Amino acid sequence: MMKNNKKCLHCQLDLSKSQRSFCCFGCEAAYNLINKLNLKDYYKFCKNIYNISPMKVEEVKNELNYVESIIYNKDKHQHEINLLVEGVHCGSCIWLIENTLKQQEGVKLARINISTQRLFLAWDGEEDIIYKYVDIIQKLGYKLIPFDYSEFINESDKRESFLLKSIAVSGFATIQLMMIVMGIWFAERENSMGENTRNLLHLISMIVAVPAILYSGLPFFKSAFEALKSHRSNMDVPISLGIIATTLISIWEFIRGGAYTYFDSAAMLIFALLVGRYMDIKSRNKAKEKARELILRQAKTVTLVEGNELKLLPISKVKIGDVIHVSVGEKVPVDGVVIEGSSEVDNSIITGETLPVIINKGMNVFSGTINLLAPIKVEIKKLGDSTILGEIIKLIENAEQGRAKYVRIADKVAGLYTPAVLLLSVLTFLMWYLLGSKIDKAILNAVAVLIITCPCALGLAVPVVQIIASSRMMSLGILIKSRDALERLSQVDTIIFDKTGTLTLGEPSFINPNNLSELEINIISSLAAQSKHPLCKAILKEFKGEIIPLEVNEEKGMGLKSSYNGEAIKLGNKKWCNVKNSEEYDDIYSEIWFKRGEREPIRLKFSDLIRDEAKNVIKVLKDKGYEIWMLSGDRKRAVEHVAHLLSIKNYKAECKPQEKYNFVENLHKAGKLSAMIGDGLNDSPALKRAHASMSPSSAIDLSQNIADIVFQSNLNAILESINTAKKSNVLVKQNFIISFIYNIVSIPIAAFGFITPLVAAVTMSVSSICVILNSLRLNKKDSI
Repeated sequence: MMKNNKKCLHCQLDLSKSQRSFCCFGCEAAYNLINKLNLKDYYKFCKNIYNISPMKVEEVKNELNYVESIIYNKDKHQHEINLLVEGVHCGSCIWLIENTLKQQEGVKLARINISTQRLFLAWDGEEDIIYKYVDIIQKLGYKLIPFDYSEFINESDKRESFLLKSIAVSGFATIQLMMIVMGIWFAERENSMGENTRNLLHLISMIVAVPAILYSGLPFFKSAFEALKSHRSNMDVPISLGIIATTLISIWEFIRGGAYTYFDSAAMLIFALLVGRYMDIKSRNKAKEKARELILRQAKTVTLVEGNELKLLPISKVKIGDVIHVSVGEKVPVDGVVIEGSSEVDNSIITGETLPVIINKGMNVFSGTINLLAPIKVEIKKLGDSTILGEIIKLIENAEQGRAKYVRIADKVAGLYTPAVLLLSVLTFLMWYLLGSKIDKAILNAVAVLIITCPCALGLAVPVVQIIASSRMMSLGILIKSRDALERLSQVDTIIFDKTGTLTLGEPSFINPNNLSELEINIISSLAAQSKHPLCKAILKEFKGEIIPLEVNEEKGMGLKSSYNGEAIKLGNKKWCNVKNSEEYDDIYSEIWFKRGEREPIRLKFSDLIRDEAKNVIKVLKDKGYEIWMLSGDRKRAVEHVAHLLSIKNYKAECKPQEKYNFVENLHKAGKLSAMIGDGLNDSPALKRAHASMSPSSAIDLSQNIADIVFQSNLNAILESINTAKKSNVLVKQNFIISFIYNIVSIPIAAFGFITPLVAAVTMSVSSICVILNSLRLNKKDSI
């Protein structure tokens, strides 16, 4: 029976005899749509299309039954959405989907992130037009579903695990191979090894090396293959060529009974480069988790008020205008207005400030904040991406971008370097062969050129500095979390500080205990012990007074009251303690008032104390020529007070997350490169948008993940980080110079046959050692 060679015009699957051009109606519809949109070039890019049966138009709304809850409405006619695209396998898939959407009326932007398969779509017009766009893409054979960060599985974790295994395999192989090679070298010098023994050791080397090289070198081989397949080059192309050439010539030398093989050089190169590659993957995985961690901070359910009943529902089931119940200790799930009740809320997730805020009827509350004192009812004003917390997530997503300058330089060099190396190797072979040399000598000289020009020094120029810098800073309690963090930190000219928790300790401290008697201290401590208010906790931390048994009543949002020896005693705000002429008191400090009987109320002042080292750090940075700013969500007077004490001329108070982000963005547009240093969630967008970012280890988990560098609270770590960054920048440049000089000098020597492949391999290793030794200068205390 003759085989039917006909294939589907769309998906290239084999057709049966009864099928003429397409395997199914889905493929025929996709093929016709692609040609109708004049996107026929798709078939040039894509050889393998995995077909998914397209859904009927009427099924789209059922499939996306909660899509309205994830649409971000910029205004009445401008909308954005994130969708997960199933079936994306390569760049051609992305090209097809993006270009198809861009041709649709109203679409302003269509962008797919291939690592997350997330489609970001922005359009003008009616909200419901999204279903038309979804229908068109699903007719191409792809499936669109709402993108849910909380359910998103990070596939890069698998890649990270594979890299760790590859590092272990290549490291083990390198150690074993070096031991064998050293034995052969020393034996050859003493003429003490027979040919059979040497061949046996070469066989063992090949058995150890080839599987390790094939397994551990896979990340480089795949990257090089994908680059060449798309008619471009990157650093992995010459690296792969060098590894493959070294391995093949070693196998050839073993087969022909040669004196030397070079398996150890290939394994050692892979091991060193994999360590740098792992650092990059680790930081990228953290970046992909940032927005998801923020989403996980949002409430997933709400308690809906329906008449006299309370119903627990998924947040996707409520709408703007509904009224919800928020219990004590519960996260506020939406942005809204309090319509019943009074309480205090922890706004630190939004403002970064430690003190709770009193809220009453008619006041706004925000998603992600925590209700502290009493139940409240809230009318929903904003949901999902439209909330302040949703805005923070969007800002982080929009700010994320690759900024590896030196890696890009190396890739550009590789684009010219690879064809040049291949051409030199071919010319070397032709030169020796045409001059009458034996073919094996011509091949060995050509391979010597290829080996000696293997860009291992160029490939190590950046990662070896990063490894040494990371180790040095980790020993000082500083963690580098982004591969190019030091590169970017060395470039900044403006440093922006958050106030609370960064320049200050981040917790209220009692600052006027000396004007109180022992009895007053005991009474105040006894009242404070009955409250969970942060200022009451600060009192108990400061005072070690005797706790008197008291019957205490608490008025929500006002304070505490009781009686002692027939006198009324109160601890709370000004109004609660009947304070007269309260306008005489400044708002630099937080305060609680204590009133006993008919005596004058006593003001208890609290301050977020400035870190001991803060003033000197600011002074040193200013002396080095950096422009210093302080941005804070705190009250204006409190910010002015700290700015005055630290001699900071540039500051802004009462900043919301959006305002901090906009400030950093405006600096960027003005040509400034800023470093943001902050510890709160409200700093997260600005931390991500800044050219470089740092957080103290007291910071919340999220901002630590977003920051490029995390340090152990002491601000002197900022000076150390900047100094290390500048040194690293100098060393990376020097490493590039070393690698270029090495290639310029070594290529003619190899081309004219002055060195064997073995010497080429040794020389290649020497160039790497020179780069490593130069990088080790980073550990010296003196400046470079």
